[in-house]
Amino acid sequence: MRMKPTGSRRALVVMRWPVGGIRTYVLYNYPALRDLGWSFTFVGPDDSTFRAFAQDLRGWDGVEVVTAPLSGKRCRLAATVRDQLRTGRFDLMHSQGLTAAAQAVWANRGLGMPHVATAHDVFRPLQVAGARGWAKLWLLGRLLRRLDTLIACGDDVRANLLEYLPRIESAGCRLVTIRNGIDMHRFAASSDEVLASGDLRRRLGLSNDVRLLGFLGRFMEQKGFLPLLDALQRLKAGGTVAPFCLVAVGSGDFEREYRAEVQRRRLADVVTFLDFVADVGPLLRQLDLLVMPSLWEACPLLPMEAMAAGMPVLGSDCIGLREVLRDTPSRMARAGDADAWSIALESAIASPWTAAARAFAKEARRRFEVTQAAEQLARVFEERSAVAVAV
Repeated sequence: MRMKPTGSRRALVVMRWPVGGIRTYVLYNYPALRDLGWSFTFVGPDDSTFRAFAQDLRGWDGVEVVTAPLSGKRCRLAATVRDQLRTGRFDLMHSQGLTAAAQAVWANRGLGMPHVATAHDVFRPLQVAGARGWAKLWLLGRLLRRLDTLIACGDDVRANLLEYLPRIESAGCRLVTIRNGIDMHRFAASSDEVLASGDLRRRLGLSNDVRLLGFLGRFMEQKGFLPLLDALQRLKAGGTVAPFCLVAVGSGDFEREYRAEVQRRRLADVVTFLDFVADVGPLLRQLDLLVMPSLWEACPLLPMEAMAAGMPVLGSDCIGLREVLRDTPSRMARAGDADAWSIALESAIASPWTAAARAFAKEARRRFEVTQAAEQLARVFEERSAVAVAV
């Protein structure tokens, strides 16, 4: 049942990393909250990523953007958030990611603002190795237990949270699962709109017999770009693979290093870098295959978008990604295993499952539609703010 607007309310939204999935999560889910009368004040780092995110909010009524100072790689969110909370203008606080949530909990001490957080990542063994790692996890757990609601954006994320923070609900924090979804209106572009976005093959000078593969995402360890290069080297060395070109589109901390690595491995003839694009929809439709060699994910939106566009997806079997690809025509290879990936890539390049992917697109649009997730999030907002008013 769709909820009705209940009047004007304001949420304080805390963001440490306003990029990638967090950025898209807000853009996909918050319109449903706006329809219910919510307005937003966003707090994030005083850097280019937050300024770019703010540009995405142009045209949203009542939006405020507040920057928090940076000191090296550290962002002093807590002090800025506390200053905002003390104004008494807010009905609820929503933190994006556990880093933001921990600082926001500290800022909220003694103030009692209803606090909802969404977990956008998973814990890994290396993060909690040794006495220092264990101590940081213990402290994080103590802080997060002071949340009113912690939202896991997928079943794998929920299981991961309970594995590493088994007492997360012991102090009254409610753990709920609201799986990520996508805005299908972004994938309703006509053929003319797709063509207007630019013919990628013509731009790259590729003939129709060359398979066009896409790697779309941030250049960072998590996304598995280096293991992908290992697999491509094996393909080239074998000499039996059909002609292909991998288009790497994105940005990130390791972009310069990855570009140099492509040159060092003599893969420049089959790997081409393109600048980051905010809307990947038109680009997806021009690929023959999307590759996602991630080492870990939470509940990624990109494969949902690709499947909704009828695109074959070859992804790793890592946490989070496997949840999205399960029970679809998409195929999986073992995460970080270059041999497994080279075999899977050779098969996919030779014969991508285009017909099956296109046939599944309608089901993907139904399965991954964001409407249900956005309404669940709106219900959490309404419930937590209503509890605060009652108290």
